[in-house]
Amino acid sequence: MKRWGILVAAGESRRMGDHGSKIWIRIAGKSTLEWSLLHFVAAEDWDGGVVVCRESDRDAIDQLLRKLGYAAWNTVDGGAFRHESVQHGLSALAGRGMALDDVVLIHDAARLLVGELLIREVSETAERMGSAIPVVPVVDTVKQITRNDFRVAATLERSHLALAQTPQGFRSDWITSAYESWSAGIPTDDGQVVEAAGRPVTWVPGDSDNRKLTTPEDLAWFTWKVKERHGI
Repeated sequence: MKRWGILVAAGESRRMGDHGSKIWIRIAGKSTLEWSLLHFVAAEDWDGGVVVCRESDRDAIDQLLRKLGYAAWNTVDGGAFRHESVQHGLSALAGRGMALDDVVLIHDAARLLVGELLIREVSETAERMGSAIPVVPVVDTVKQITRNDFRVAATLERSHLALAQTPQGFRSDWITSAYESWSAGIPTDDGQVVEAAGRPVTWVPGDSDNRKLTTPEDLAWFTWKVKERHGI
């Protein structure tokens, strides 16, 4: 059984405002994409992988992959939505020989501080169980609301709720066939697609540092955490 990776980096970064594309924002001397590659790609002995990105970024990312020595990785064009980008990545890996019972990990480049232990846990669990997604507990009280009249409809039992992260790992045939049969609009993550296909999705403990860079306000935290982790 082989292990393959998909790094999704094709988003438009609209919430970053004047900072532009989040993958090229520099933190502690490197772009956020380079930190993502250093933490995700270097953590596993991949048989191959792809960075799914905008066409305009492909040349620069190919150069970065060569600079880092990631010969088993290349780029592929993304889609209009994240789930389309994931499908492009799956198709590219299938064309490179990814077998039906191989494991593929799908990770958002915006989670640039993903840890080696989490990657290994997701990979090994997906190999055993067919799927694995990391989750972290909900610590705040969660309210179900109605938007038309600004009412609280219910207070949800948070002990049964969790927040999903990436990387999410699956048997290649599970995730590929799940996307082929998906017809319910725009999914929020890959686990949702596999759930809808009737496959069991296994969770593993996530990591509180595995946050997603979303807005300019996040940059101070990421700068501090990158410097702390790497002793910069």
